[in-house]
Amino acid sequence: MKKLSIWKGRNMKKIISVVVVVVVLLSQGCCSVFCSDTQTISVGSEPPGAKVQVGPHEGKTPYQVTIPRGKEYLITANYLGKTKTQHLTKSIEGIYWINILLWPGLIIDLATGKMFNYEPNVYNFSFE
Repeated sequence: MKKLSIWKGRNMKKIISVVVVVVVLLSQGCCSVFCSDTQTISVGSEPPGAKVQVGPHEGKTPYQVTIPRGKEYLITANYLGKTKTQHLTKSIEGIYWINILLWPGLIIDLATGKMFNYEPNVYNFSFE
C-alpha cells in the first residue's frame, strides 16, 4: 500500500507559503503598519522669538520639529531670561487596540514606540 504524505511536492510548497504569510501577518503591529515613525510638533510663544529646545532639537518660535514617536521629551522655552517647560504628553493611538486580535502586534508596537501619539501636537508658551 502506498503512503500518502502531505510533506511532499506541491503540498509542501503550499504549507510553507501559508506559514510564511501567517508569520508575516502576526509579526506586524497595526501601528507599525499604519503609523509613521515620527510626528511633527509645533511650538509657539507670545511674543514670538523664544528660544526653544525639544529634546536635542533647538530653534526659535514659531518652531516645528519632527521627532520619533514614543520617547519622553521636555520642551524648554526661554525668552528674555524667563524659562518655562512642558512635558510632551503621550497618548495611545486608537488603532493600537486592533492588536488585541493579533496579540504579537501589542508587543511590536510597544517595542517600537509607534503605539504612542503626542497629543496635543501644538504647545504654546506665554511670556507676557
